[in-house]
Amino acid sequence: MSLKVSSDPYGYKKLLVYRKAEELQGACAAFTSHFPRLKTLYALQDQMDRSARSVKQNIVEGWKRNSTQEYHQFLGFSMGANAELEEDCDDIIKGRYEMGGRGIRGLEGEKWEGKGEMGGRGNPSPLTLDEVERLPFYPFNPHLPPLVQLKLRCKELNFLLTKLQTSLHQKMQSGTEGIIGSAWGTGERGKGAQDFLVKMIDDAGLEKLPDGHLVPKKKV
Repeated sequence: MSLKVSSDPYGYKKLLVYRKAEELQGACAAFTSHFPRLKTLYALQDQMDRSARSVKQNIVEGWKRNSTQEYHQFLGFSMGANAELEEDCDDIIKGRYEMGGRGIRGLEGEKWEGKGEMGGRGNPSPLTLDEVERLPFYPFNPHLPPLVQLKLRCKELNFLLTKLQTSLHQKMQSGTEGIIGSAWGTGERGKGAQDFLVKMIDDAGLEKLPDGHLVPKKKV
């Protein structure tokens, strides 16, 4: 397991992926706040808001963890929550939820009606999922309907999270674990290398918890 050393405990706030996750959470809350007050939509509204929050919170928790491997794992949790939110957007676009007779158009407001943002068509009918999937998430178009904006934010975050995870994976492969694996192998010599790392942690006055955290040893 590669140790993750950071001199800035709030460094995650400088990450583009964190700022985009904040924007996603705000956009989701703004969108779901306009849901019709129907009993059948309460659970959907709550789940979408929870998913959006989870995307951001897991980025934060991953940053705070003591190892690159754990950071990588929590980014995976963020990706899962983001995928769940995007799937909810897809279901709404497909018309799988009753919106009290308002439909997607009622949720979007009038600014999209007849404006012609889709190649000058001025089509007042709801966009299909295939049309939305073809829209680029960059550069971001703030004139798209809120639901479509939310969907594209999910796509953008999936792209950014994947890039960050890939970067961390490469770091782990080229780090201590990669060195041990290639230089010492997985037999007795590999075990000796792992024992050496354990001794280094012990000599530093630290101990490893079951969850992977390194903490100062308790004085006896």
